[in-house]
Amino acid sequence: MSKIIKIGKELVPVSEDVYKEYYKMARRERYMENDIKVGRINIEPKTGAATFIPSKEDSIERLMEQGSDFADVQAVEDIICDKAMLFILQKAMEELNHEEKELIEDLYYNNFTVRQTAQKENVSHVTIIKRHKKLLNKLKKYFL
Repeated sequence: MSKIIKIGKELVPVSEDVYKEYYKMARRERYMENDIKVGRINIEPKTGAATFIPSKEDSIERLMEQGSDFADVQAVEDIICDKAMLFILQKAMEELNHEEKELIEDLYYNNFTVRQTAQKENVSHVTIIKRHKKLLNKLKKYFL
């Protein structure tokens, strides 16, 4: 144990490897807290010219000032929710029988009206409405 690091108020003897890793970690922390978030001025030693180096972390306000447009971008949370809902719907659809799947296909994918679907099935439109309502209630259970 040839090296010592200060943890709180204590001096702790550590091995060379631990010492190196500890100070790499400390440097990374300083980098994340200071170097990325704070812009700085770099002065050229020969000419004395000063150049501003902006922070590596941008704010949404600064990006919008530069002309970036975020109005149409869908939030990550919304994308995840949409994908989760689609996954649940796919699993729910797997549980339906053939007649129920056919009803969903006719009403939602083929854009048939209730009367067109009833005519195709050779039943009254009221029967299709009742089947549809029962089917939606069955699917709703998966989303609660």
